[in-house]
Amino acid sequence: MSTSPEVAAGAAPRPRVAIGRAVFGRPGSVRRPISFLLASCIVASLLSPAFLSVRNFGAILTSSSFLVVAAVGEALVIMLGMIDLGLESVLAAGGMFAAWLAVFHGIPAAPTVLLTLCAGAGTGAAVGLLVTRGRIPSFIVTLGTYWGIRGVALLFNGGNYISPDSTTPPHALGFSGLAGDVGGVSLLILIAVTVVALGQIVVSFTPIGSWIKTVGSNENAARSVGLSTDAIKIAVFSTSGLLAALGGVMVTAWQNSIYPLTGEGDSLAAIAGVILGGIPFTGGRGSIVGAALGVLVIGVINDVIVLVGLPARYQYIFVACVLILAGLQARSGRWTK
Repeated sequence: MSTSPEVAAGAAPRPRVAIGRAVFGRPGSVRRPISFLLASCIVASLLSPAFLSVRNFGAILTSSSFLVVAAVGEALVIMLGMIDLGLESVLAAGGMFAAWLAVFHGIPAAPTVLLTLCAGAGTGAAVGLLVTRGRIPSFIVTLGTYWGIRGVALLFNGGNYISPDSTTPPHALGFSGLAGDVGGVSLLILIAVTVVALGQIVVSFTPIGSWIKTVGSNENAARSVGLSTDAIKIAVFSTSGLLAALGGVMVTAWQNSIYPLTGEGDSLAAIAGVILGGIPFTGGRGSIVGAALGVLVIGVINDVIVLVGLPARYQYIFVACVLILAGLQARSGRWTK
């Protein structure tokens, strides 16, 4: 195996590599999403001075909270070297299921949320079983989940939205308190921060995190050391389903209503955020905090679209641009090696 003269002689890295490391850090470093977030905030502040207000920052964090939670599950899946395209459908169906239980059946908040999370986890476990036992690529299985679970969301109220006014007399959503605040800080933000913190702890400080990264890096090597790769994949997809369902409960509480098509485009937004956060499609490395920061970049973009008065449909164009940027950013890893 040959060694470059720079490495053999202990020389300083080339200027391009040194600059890349200073800006982005090493591949998987949290410096990358921080750099993108700072750059997007600077551009946003130039386009609209209103962006810099404390109230606006709070609005961005609140409106991004449910996508951040769902993206934590997506991040774990991508660390495995796989993908979950069904995230937005599970999110919408989870919200519809929770609202259906609360509004039409009067189920109290705690059982409603628990049943919704169990349904999301069960859906993810079924996906994991199809991937592992059925040996079907995750892309195909989760594409099927995208369409199938979207159909389930449409069935809950005949394709109509659900709100407290969907019944006569109106019946409040018992879990709408999740959209309240504590000490002036939105509970939705606190939930998202808690999920991100727990996810980072699992990835960085527990054997489970090491197992996920090992499977993503080299599945055969993981098997050779005795890891149950199938069980790990099922657990990760189950976690992704659970967190997507939690995101659905959060957005329903925030809007005080839910539409079957809620979350449309969130799968791509979450994937873009995860890749911007430094987790490569090949898996094996990255951080949950980085993925959350990557999602906030998407949140900043959506906020600027509103502040400058562009139609909401421009979101899709900008998310497409961010996806391409994410791919270029992933290739920039060669500048930091």
